[in-house]
Amino acid sequence: MARKKQRPFQHVMEDASYQIIKKNIPSEWVIREFNRPDYGIDLVIELFEKTSNENAETLGEFIYVQVKSVLEVVLKEEKIYPVGNVAKGEWREDKSEFIPIDVAKYVIDTNSIYTIHSLGGSVSVLLFLVDIKTENTYFICLNDYIDKILLPQNSAYSNQESVTLTIPALNNLRNRDIADNALRFYGKRGKLLAAFSKFAYQKNELAHALGYKFYPIWTYRDELEKDRTVTIEEIKSLILYFINQIEDLDIWRHSGWDVLQLAKSDLMKIKVLIKDEKSDWEEVKNKIIVLWHQMTNLGTMYEDICRESFLPKVISLQTSYPTIPKLVKSK
Repeated sequence: MARKKQRPFQHVMEDASYQIIKKNIPSEWVIREFNRPDYGIDLVIELFEKTSNENAETLGEFIYVQVKSVLEVVLKEEKIYPVGNVAKGEWREDKSEFIPIDVAKYVIDTNSIYTIHSLGGSVSVLLFLVDIKTENTYFICLNDYIDKILLPQNSAYSNQESVTLTIPALNNLRNRDIADNALRFYGKRGKLLAAFSKFAYQKNELAHALGYKFYPIWTYRDELEKDRTVTIEEIKSLILYFINQIEDLDIWRHSGWDVLQLAKSDLMKIKVLIKDEKSDWEEVKNKIIVLWHQMTNLGTMYEDICRESFLPKVISLQTSYPTIPKLVKSK
């Protein structure tokens, strides 16, 4: 017998989840549905900043979101054990102590995870797990989860049908202080990675101009330019040009990572010293070398520490949230 067209309940849940998400992010941000049908990304969130009570301007920052909705999320307590730096070595837990936290578990198909894995880490892709009953939305950065938890634990995950994700219950869009800080930092990812690349290029060029080598190798460029002389004024001009390229970068205004403000302050001090004819050039030159080394090291810090943020790991629990939990000794 013929029947009228029907609407699957999953579509109803999907629409409800989008409304819940909209209620729990800053009102000036813009949510756009992405692809119909979608292939791993459901929403794109564009971040805006209020400039007055009437207006907000775009930051040119975007977060990509995969949305999953369930009728009710069941939170469970889980022991999180310390793990070494997985960027340098394999996953090894220290079971002598742990931090107990409430987590949400979600089983996701491997194809979805592998699709996000193939995107790399240059853009932030988040999972929003929406609890329809309570209207809580739990979030986790899938790129970081893959690199910092999934691959170190199970590099052959692609051979299985699904992956179980562990999401800290603290990662709730309703926890506005935590969620806003996290989402703003994820939105900065593209700008940060672009800045790290720029710093590395400038460091290499400054080292060449200053005759300072970071590695004991004589390159083809060294051979070509071995008889070239660069005056102090030319070097100063180059440095001021480099500073002009980076001093107004938007990353310096991000308050969630204190080292950025410290680096910007040191950069401005260098600019003043270069323009001051009374400055001791040898002292200034050493400060320049140290500063650009520190700025390129920001990329290392980002990979080692920042990409661990808001994950179910001890380093994250101790650095990402307003209250630092205590480690409990195992019995």
